[in-house]
Amino acid sequence: MDTNLKIKLAQKGDDNAFYELISERKSQLYKTAFAYVKNKEEAMDIVSDTVYKAYISIKKLKEPSFFNTWLTRILINTSLDSIKKSSKAAAFEENICVNTGIIVKDDEQLIDLNVAVDNLNGEYKTIVILKYFQDMTLIEISKILQCPLGTVKTRLHKALGELRLDLKEELL
Repeated sequence: MDTNLKIKLAQKGDDNAFYELISERKSQLYKTAFAYVKNKEEAMDIVSDTVYKAYISIKKLKEPSFFNTWLTRILINTSLDSIKKSSKAAAFEENICVNTGIIVKDDEQLIDLNVAVDNLNGEYKTIVILKYFQDMTLIEISKILQCPLGTVKTRLHKALGELRLDLKEELL
């Protein structure tokens, strides 16, 4: 079944169509949530909250072609809300390598990379996560964040510069 048709059916109250839409994206949703909180249970809670929020508001989605953008925006906001609520440090339970042009040779360097990503300010962190954890294009990121493409490019460039600088200091 066509994705746009599933979205339209879900908007009309078809629970099976909504379930299929979410099932197709659950892995991506989890990876993004985990990239923010670095905790399996918290990431699962964020995905659950995101699915619930999407379910109760899918009828408000005006353009079905923006479903992925809309769902990702809900996930990002839910993740940021979760981070604000919990002031505890995130534990590293899974290894996620970010393809930023930085070569990671062992688990210790991978942890350093994750810490460096976590230390980025919110705007930079979101762009790095969407670009390298979700493999989104800069245009897609621009739509999700509702900011100009040039701004996304500039923030990504600055974020990568900060990561390289931070990791260079860690490795010395």
